[in-house]
Amino acid sequence: MKEIKIAKTAEQTHGNGGEARQNVLNFSSTLRELRKHVDPDLVRQREGRRDNSGNVHMVEYIEWHTVADILDEIAPNWTHTVKDIRAIGDIMIVTVAITIDGVTREGVGTGRARSETGIKKAEHDALKRAAVKFGIARDLYKKENETLGSETPSQDGSQIPADHVAKNLGDLVTGKQLGMIRSLGREIGLDLQIECDAVMKCKFDELSKRGASQFITHLQELKKTADEAAAGVPIRKAS
Repeated sequence: MKEIKIAKTAEQTHGNGGEARQNVLNFSSTLRELRKHVDPDLVRQREGRRDNSGNVHMVEYIEWHTVADILDEIAPNWTHTVKDIRAIGDIMIVTVAITIDGVTREGVGTGRARSETGIKKAEHDALKRAAVKFGIARDLYKKENETLGSETPSQDGSQIPADHVAKNLGDLVTGKQLGMIRSLGREIGLDLQIECDAVMKCKFDELSKRGASQFITHLQELKKTADEAAAGVPIRKAS
């Protein structure tokens, strides 16, 4: 009986191994299909940024329902789950997980917390970013990151990131940075929200860590100029 039991166990192990290998092959095949270029008729465009000359640079993207349609066609067993929803200030941050053939990948989206449309946008963006990790429209989003990652000089000559709003919780402005921003604002006597809207095109508690660093540098330059003016130091003009 013992020998029979061992033989049966070995057979089961061999069978499970074959099934596992088949699952790997199926998933690899699915990934190849998902990574194919998206039909150009399904691609949309939106404004990405404006350069110093006022020219609009467009970025290409696909709608969330297009992503769902692609998944339905190529990986009909796909599932998705909302893993986390949280509000940080006026930002709603949503994490979505997509699972295909037992493999799970997550994406994070952001939107305005006080708007139903903003909350839906956060979930839809999270779904698309999770799908990108499986290869869907990866080439489009690579181009988008290259476009939005470009930096545009501000009026005082410092580099202000074109896309400086936090994309996820880990990228959000830190408490220390917020403290420095508020402190500099008090010292200069500046309305921080008006200044941030004018320079960064967003609220200062929505800034990414990098954007916050740039805004702090901007405020420090303003403070330096104000201090020099108060001390009667002649303002140096660029030649």
